[in-house]
Amino acid sequence: MTAERPPFNQLEKYLQQWDSRRQTAAFLVWIPRGLLIGLLTAVAIAALARWQPLLDNFQVGVIALTLAGLGLLLGTAVVLFQRHTLTETAQFADHTFGLQERCHTAVELQTGRITTEPELTRLQLHDTLRVAAQVDLATALPLQINIYEWLVMLAAMALLVTAVVLPNPQATILQGQRAVTQAIEEQIETIEALENEIAQNSALSAEERESLLEPLQDAREKLEAGDLSQEEALATLATAERELRELAANNDTTAVREQLQNAGNTLASNENSQSLGQAMQNGDFSQASTAAAQLAEQLPTLTAEQQATLAEDLAETAAALSGTDPELAQELASAAEALQQGDTAAAQEALQEASETLAERGNQQATAEQAQNAASQLSQGRQEVAQAGQEGQTTAQQNQTGQQQGQQGQQGQTGQEGQEGAQGQNGQEGQTSNGSVQPLESNGNGSQAGQSGSQTSPLGSNGQGQEGQAGQGQGQENGTGSAAGAGGPSAGGGHTESVFVPEPIDLSGEPGVDVELSAECIASPESCGDILNQSPTQFGAENSQVPYTEVLGQYREAAYDALDEDYIPLGMKRYVRDYFSSLEPSTND
Repeated sequence: MTAERPPFNQLEKYLQQWDSRRQTAAFLVWIPRGLLIGLLTAVAIAALARWQPLLDNFQVGVIALTLAGLGLLLGTAVVLFQRHTLTETAQFADHTFGLQERCHTAVELQTGRITTEPELTRLQLHDTLRVAAQVDLATALPLQINIYEWLVMLAAMALLVTAVVLPNPQATILQGQRAVTQAIEEQIETIEALENEIAQNSALSAEERESLLEPLQDAREKLEAGDLSQEEALATLATAERELRELAANNDTTAVREQLQNAGNTLASNENSQSLGQAMQNGDFSQASTAAAQLAEQLPTLTAEQQATLAEDLAETAAALSGTDPELAQELASAAEALQQGDTAAAQEALQEASETLAERGNQQATAEQAQNAASQLSQGRQEVAQAGQEGQTTAQQNQTGQQQGQQGQQGQTGQEGQEGAQGQNGQEGQTSNGSVQPLESNGNGSQAGQSGSQTSPLGSNGQGQEGQAGQGQGQENGTGSAAGAGGPSAGGGHTESVFVPEPIDLSGEPGVDVELSAECIASPESCGDILNQSPTQFGAENSQVPYTEVLGQYREAAYDALDEDYIPLGMKRYVRDYFSSLEPSTND
């Protein structure tokens, strides 16, 4: 009588139990490794964020949590994706527990890969189960933790917490960059709105519309590229603004419209040309064009006396317009001459041409107004881009400014007497030619005490003379050093209402005079006195004193052209643009 065959599923239970233990041990290895991979990657990113203005602390924290979660998923996936067959588990058990191929053989016999007598199969399975029951799983397959990996992981977590909690030295720069990016995006939206406005302006011809859209589209495409620095964005906006202002200047009809209003009085008093004269008085080119065309159609219905009177009025109007719009004046004069000669057809043709010219002037006026409006919005946008991020940059530079002030304080620690002496010296250097002392401006530029009375800087009195540079760091009422004097006006203004711009004198046709100077005069020029009985010019409130806004655009465009064409370090271009942006008249003025 044969013994009952042990069930094979008992061996399968052992194998499943051992495989679960094996998987748990793998989790203890790969979970910390996955976390460590994510955390170390986050540490590298955090270090890079403190070296370059890439991410703020909040973003670093979010990225760290995300990478840690991804690392955890990676470690879990590595374990779960390692699926083992029954044969592989049996081989693992034989190797790990020293079962001498018992489990593997039992599985092979059960699956039929090895054929033998049933009695031998039963005995082999019985022996395998006996040995398997003796396996001490906790001893043979202990759950171990790699203490070094966990220590590294904890260190990485500590570094990340420190990186998130401590202030990032690149945060202010990053904030400035984001402010500039946002300002550029806002200017893109502004340009798109201007393009739509121009496209829907029915007063513009197709050619005029294209000429207005071209600089705007070029600027928008460059801004949308997304790789422009603040200086490059400012240059792009300045270029578009300059082209639009040139377009507005080329199509400016202000003088023609003003003269047209005066010249329309004569025609307005004539019953037959009253509508044309009133349109001229109103400065309405479009209405005047329509009225001129209607008058041309009415000419055949007028009597000879009415035509003669109209001819005199047209001739008088043409004479009034000859200085501002010769083309329109010639057409009106031709109509008057044709009426005087009784040639109604020629007069009609001339008035039709005048109607077309008036319509063209209306288009030019619409173009100039649209271009001026677009240029003004670009100018405002350029100021916003220039001012974007300045708060963060100012905060980032406070340490350097404080260090410079400390150095100036150490160099100037000679007591109150030394400071007063230096200021007195600067005051002497700033005396005008008649011996009076130039009063100091209280706009925050202490170094202006050294300005010369004959300064002719086109940028106004917000800069400084050579003597004023020697006095930097002294006379500051607000204690901020002489940064405003060295780099331009301080925030909030600092310019005067007008600047001195001398009229150029052409001396190319003047004969020269040879003057022989004595050795004493060469050695000491102040002892020479007047040369050839000439004395220094005393400047007063002549025409050379003009509002600074009239010359600001010329100097700004010249400076921007120099920035685009000359080799100037990128780090210095921003100061030039900020300087001219600070000179822009306030919208509240």
